[in-house]
Amino acid sequence: MTDRSPLLDPLGWPRWLARDAERRRLVEPEALSSIEQSVRDFPAAAFTAGLLPIPLPVERVEKLPRGEVRDTADGVRIRFRAQNTPGETRGWVLGNGLVIGMNQATMRPIHVPVARGDSAALRLDGVVVRALISGWEPYPPPVEVELEHNRSVPTDEYLRRVLAGRGRP
Repeated sequence: MTDRSPLLDPLGWPRWLARDAERRRLVEPEALSSIEQSVRDFPAAAFTAGLLPIPLPVERVEKLPRGEVRDTADGVRIRFRAQNTPGETRGWVLGNGLVIGMNQATMRPIHVPVARGDSAALRLDGVVVRALISGWEPYPPPVEVELEHNRSVPTDEYLRRVLAGRGRP
């Protein structure tokens, strides 16, 4: 099973993309092209460093038997079980919202609602979710990668750190 901890939650992606759009306005076009080139070069460099891509996770739901349906304290009805499965897209989940696919582009998850109304799904790790990852789509590479404690690092530098640390920035 793929570790989901480096992925942003469904509500985190729009905020993260909005912050990146603001940063993108302040950066010179040459810097943007340098970042795009570092993302395009990453798959070849990762293979050279021995970092292999993994299938990016997608989630499937299965309906719970009637006896297992229950309500949470905040009124959400759990009617489904969410299971993490390997998707068709392969890439590197580098943490802090940065995922690079084999197609030499940054990828973001496509979230879809579990079901209409007040229904939700329960993951195997015990987390209740209202949206699932149904697939992955390319998007422009972020200008910076956000680290803990409100720090950020330029994306090209972050990728160099990942390759130098063989997977750990």
